[in-house]
Amino acid sequence: MGYMEFCSNCGKKNQYGHIDGNTRYHCAKCYAIHYENPKPTATLICPRERDILLVKRAKEPGKGLWGLPGGFIELKESPEIAAVRELKEETQLDGHVVDILGTCSQFNTIYGDILLIGIQMMINDPTKLQAGDDADEAEFFTLEEMPTLAFPCYNKIIDIYRKKPTT
Repeated sequence: MGYMEFCSNCGKKNQYGHIDGNTRYHCAKCYAIHYENPKPTATLICPRERDILLVKRAKEPGKGLWGLPGGFIELKESPEIAAVRELKEETQLDGHVVDILGTCSQFNTIYGDILLIGIQMMINDPTKLQAGDDADEAEFFTLEEMPTLAFPCYNKIIDIYRKKPTT
């Protein structure tokens, strides 16, 4: 854990142990806690009638597998701004946020703990669909006939969407 080896508050060496009700990295001198927080993502549900948009992942983890469009929320971005940006980057589509559906946490061997924030989007014009930077393909699938998805959290976010009351 080299990036948490030293206290960002006083510069002394951190230790891993019990403090403030949990076991975590902290400074034994100034007692600053160094949290290992999950990295948040905007994970998109983009419906078109009974279909939803999926992208084939162009990069690891899960390269070559299908998943929901989305990606990491950048510094100073809200989940909503990240959702609009990620939709454009991965599919060349424009859209807007309709709803925040829920969350799912999963551990990733490359990035550590990831917090997926499920966000429902309305696409302005789905005919302009084209795979973008992190996607080899982009395609709409019916909820009943989807391919196997790259990560279990994608299924959980889709289940949250399915259970959402229709208005």
